[in-house]
Amino acid sequence: MQTSRKSPGTRRELLSRTDPSPSRDADPQGSLPVLTRISPHRPLQQQPVSPHPTPLFPYMSWAQNESWISAYSLSQSGLPAPDASFLEGLGIDLAQAPAGARQALTERLGELFCVAPERVLVTVGASAAMHIVAARWFRAPARVAVETPSYEALRSLPGLFGAESRPLVRDFAEGWKPDPAAARETFAGHNGPGHIFLTNPHNPTGAKLGEAEIVALAAEAERAGGLLISGEAYGEFLPNEERVHAFALAPNTLSIGTLTKAYGLGALRIGWMILGEGVSHEYAALQDLAFMTYVDAPTVSLRAGLVALNSLPLLLGPLRRVEAESRPTWERWLRETEGVEALVPERGIIAFPRIAGLEDGRALVRFLQSEHSVDVVPGEFFGAPGFLRVGCGVPAETLKEGLARLTEGLAAWRTRA
Repeated sequence: MQTSRKSPGTRRELLSRTDPSPSRDADPQGSLPVLTRISPHRPLQQQPVSPHPTPLFPYMSWAQNESWISAYSLSQSGLPAPDASFLEGLGIDLAQAPAGARQALTERLGELFCVAPERVLVTVGASAAMHIVAARWFRAPARVAVETPSYEALRSLPGLFGAESRPLVRDFAEGWKPDPAAARETFAGHNGPGHIFLTNPHNPTGAKLGEAEIVALAAEAERAGGLLISGEAYGEFLPNEERVHAFALAPNTLSIGTLTKAYGLGALRIGWMILGEGVSHEYAALQDLAFMTYVDAPTVSLRAGLVALNSLPLLLGPLRRVEAESRPTWERWLRETEGVEALVPERGIIAFPRIAGLEDGRALVRFLQSEHSVDVVPGEFFGAPGFLRVGCGVPAETLKEGLARLTEGLAAWRTRA
């Protein structure tokens, strides 16, 4: 006759049992104390309720939940995910140590960027790279000149770690190019290091800074005892010969990249940071911060990232189709649509047109979604009301219909206003 093992009880029952021993009685050997379990019926001391803090990153909440709800979405700044067949044969080896996979990916990035692997830090996406940079350098009494318009995280990260943030204006009338003299003025008289935080190509406009412009800005950061941090996520849209990497142009720089945008591999969460020569001694400290923040990227992602880096020509196929089939229609719309004023970037899939008479971009976007089934991004998320970010990284027929709906929606909005 089989006997069943007695159940130890439910979780609630286990937690409700109390130990009759005094709180710190010694064990029979007189060594380790015995800690009494706290009864769940014992009331806890009431804690004061603090108000909910102001959100640091409302754009990402919107992007995750509201940016892609229409049939015709022109809100995305990256390409859709590619066919996963390039990963065939990879398998999932849960026993493989992440350090080996990370090192292999680091060495491959070093080969591609022609830099020693000791200057390459693999991160969980570009977002983690920015967070690590902020944790290392954006502390009081630092002052950070942040490009504006800008990706929202750039504006939020300095204050999160105690640094002072000041806008470095990128003016529509000046081709969205920041003025090095404005950076110098921002740092004048400040008693602490001055850093410059920007993207190149620029999110949200797609505008690209050349080598001389990066060198001039890095010189102003050096004059202020700081760094130039360049987010280069959109650089992967450019041909190799047109890319501008800050880490290669001045010693007090670092470049941040990712597989997310041009290759549609955001699901892997693979990013990297490449240190300028004058910052290379910080590698160990930055890796330590990465370990403290998330330990490592998932091994499966690290291995898949290496396969992706060895498959870049294949993965660029969707971008080449967008460039040939969709982008010409988008360029004409940006140049010819009434009430739309835009600087059309030479490369990439995003632009940031000014919309005549627009005061409330959030309300307009909700109207476009509900009444015309098209998604775009309001300029308020980039610190620039009156503008919209419009992308073209979709099939040609989808883009054509989406732009037609956007045109109709803008006209209807003006009539309604």
